[in-house]
Amino acid sequence: MTAYLFWHRPYEDVAQEAYEQALIAFHRDFAGRACDGFQGSATYRITETPWLGKKPGYEDWTFVESSAALDPLNKAAVAPAMWDVHAAIAGKTQLGHGGLYQQVLLGETDPATLIRTALTRTAWLERPRGIRYEVPLEAIAYQARELTGGPVSVWRKQLVLGPAPEFALLGNASLTLDLPEGWRASYVDRVPLYPAT
Repeated sequence: MTAYLFWHRPYEDVAQEAYEQALIAFHRDFAGRACDGFQGSATYRITETPWLGKKPGYEDWTFVESSAALDPLNKAAVAPAMWDVHAAIAGKTQLGHGGLYQQVLLGETDPATLIRTALTRTAWLERPRGIRYEVPLEAIAYQARELTGGPVSVWRKQLVLGPAPEFALLGNASLTLDLPEGWRASYVDRVPLYPAT
C-alpha cells in the first residue's frame, strides 16, 4: 500500500477552528467522490516537526493502492466539483510539503483499520549512512510492538520525495524506542481530526 502524506500550516491570522473545519470538510467531501485506487484518508493535528519550521501543524494521510492512483487522485482533488471545498482550505494554508510513503515490514495493512486505530505517535527514523535497513528496522518494529502492546505500522519514503526522514513508524502514545547505534528518531504526537475515532 502507498500513502501520500501532506504536512501543512495555516496563515497565522487564521483561527484554528476555522482551519480545522475547512480541512475536515475537504476530507469528508473527497471521501464521497472516490476515484480509482483511493483507499481512504485521515487528517491529524500534529506537534512540532522539523519540516514545518519546528511549529505545530497538520498531517494528512491519503491511502492509495499504488502510485498509479496518484494521477486520478490529483485530478479528483481539484476537479470542478471539489473547487469550493478545496479553495476553502487552500486559501487558509500558508505552508505545505508532500511526501510519498510505502508500507513495509510488519504491521496493520487495512486502510480502514489504519485510519480508525489509535496510532497517535509517529517515530520518524533515520538510519546510519551506508547500511542496509531491513534487519535493524524489523527489530525496531518488533520492539515497538512489544513495548507499546498495540499495533504498529512501518512506512518508507519513496523516490526521496518529501522533507521528512526515510522511515515512519506509527504506534500509540507510549511509543518510545531504544534504537541501534547510529539510528535516530524524532517523535511527533498527533490528534485525529478526520475521521473522528
